Amino acid sequence: MERVADQTVQELLSTILPWFDRENAFICDSARTDLGARLAVASALLESGKAQEGALLLQSIATALPTGDSEQDAARIRARMEMAYLLMDEMKYDEAENLLWEARKEYAQVPELEFLREEISQLIAQCRFGQGFILEAVERAEEIVHKLNSLHADNARLAKAYQYLAWFLLHKTDVPQALVHMKKAMELAPGLDRELVDAGFAAEKNNDYEKALESYFDAIQYE
Repeated sequence: MERVADQTVQELLSTILPWFDRENAFICDSARTDLGARLAVASALLESGKAQEGALLLQSIATALPTGDSEQDAARIRARMEMAYLLMDEMKYDEAENLLWEARKEYAQVPELEFLREEISQLIAQCRFGQGFILEAVERAEEIVHKLNSLHADNARLAKAYQYLAWFLLHKTDVPQALVHMKKAMELAPGLDRELVDAGFAAEKNNDYEKALESYFDAIQYE
């Protein structure tokens, strides 16, 4: 991924400054030099539908050089993950995977990140799956589940790990194990859409296991 010229960033921030109210304009000004503030601005732009501008700011953070400042470098790692999500939505799994590997390599150098390295690994597994490497995705997902259990990770993180392991196993055509892991994910999940759970139960009763797993997957809620 190409680095974004500083002049381009400065011009973009000048353009979008009027989009912010007086109370939040200082964040936009801070984003000229502070990567954490720039990440906040990028997130706000993406949430408001300004996809092109938000993605450009994310790219400028993700491709920035290391600073040696833990907060700035933490923003770089978070931006790489957010950029990877955008690339995965566009099915550019190889580009997303490259960013994620860079984030994973730098993870240990930045203290007090709010996510685990295994969560980066989980996204890498999704990228491998997206590129058609099903067996590798399953192996990575199994390792992540094992590691998160050994770390006594919280239920939400474990639920997501089991959820994707089950999804990968479905596409490996190991339906019995896929159901076991998906139901484990449902037990651990912070929330469930009851209508989708009931639809899954009905499909499973009719031996339509693929439809059941799809319903269970969509039923899991994290917010």
